[in-house]
Amino acid sequence: MKGTLGLMCLALVLAIPTRSLSGDAGQAPNALPTEIEVESITVEIRGRMFIPNHVLLHHDQKTVLRFFNHDTELHTVVAKELFFGVNLNVGGNGASEFGPDGLKRVIIPPEGLLEIQFTPARTGTFSYLCDMPGHDMQAVIVVE
Repeated sequence: MKGTLGLMCLALVLAIPTRSLSGDAGQAPNALPTEIEVESITVEIRGRMFIPNHVLLHHDQKTVLRFFNHDTELHTVVAKELFFGVNLNVGGNGASEFGPDGLKRVIIPPEGLLEIQFTPARTGTFSYLCDMPGHDMQAVIVVE
């Protein structure tokens, strides 16, 4: 009995007409979209320096920009012009400060991480700095 019931179900499934995913049985289904490539850049903070101190990003390229603070003191990342009016996601264990124009600065604790996901909307040369008193740390991000 089980065998007969199984054969009947199989015959029923095989008898149902099928269509391709694209709606046209004569064409191959459309290829799935490829993943968007993400540019990943890491800046290390050591000895009151941004390393590297010159970073190249690409216009309209989805980017993850990471800052690792290896020092035993607080540091900040202030890049107002680069992030002005840009849609971004900020992660890590730093303290983000936002204003009416967007991200103002992020305070990164010792051994801390800042991760910013965004797509650079403008080309140009953008300086950024640590504004902690006495740190005198500056670097540049170029967007081509």
